[in-house]
Amino acid sequence: MAMDGKNGIHTVSVPNGHPQTSKDNEGRGNWKNKAEFFLTVMGAIIGPGNVWRFPYLCYRNGGGVFFIPYFLFMFTCGIPLFFLETALGQYTSQGSITCWRKICPLFQGMGYASHLIILFSATSYIVIIAWAFFYLFSSFSADLPWATCGHEWNTESCLDPSHPNMSLSMASRLNTTLPVMEFWQ
Repeated sequence: MAMDGKNGIHTVSVPNGHPQTSKDNEGRGNWKNKAEFFLTVMGAIIGPGNVWRFPYLCYRNGGGVFFIPYFLFMFTCGIPLFFLETALGQYTSQGSITCWRKICPLFQGMGYASHLIILFSATSYIVIIAWAFFYLFSSFSADLPWATCGHEWNTESCLDPSHPNMSLSMASRLNTTLPVMEFWQ
């Protein structure tokens, strides 16, 4: 690090040989404290997949036993790769495509692949969020659309639980479905 005595500019040499001055980084933002950084990172890591899909994966793959391989892979692969991505972004001051290009031009494809994964994840999560908003706004109506039969999506076998037909035998009730099941499926 060298300091110019005239105007107080610090010059730092970076690995590619091009000097950077502290004035180059003046427009770069800083975190106010560690909690702000931590909460921002958690907001980026924890998404709809963790809240919506993780309980389903636990149930489908054996319940509590699923946590053993999950935590094993999280600590051996997930967290180190996250720190690698964060450190590379800090070191190169670049985005995910150009930071890999700076390390090795052949690795540029890893940046494009990560953007493609983000694109596919975002499109699937938008559908989940749309379902949540649809449920939220439908809940404000006086008559819940999934509570009764008589809508265009209901089938002949729909059985309204608030108005059971007593003339039905138990055998015919086995082939009926509830309106809530017909609404969401």
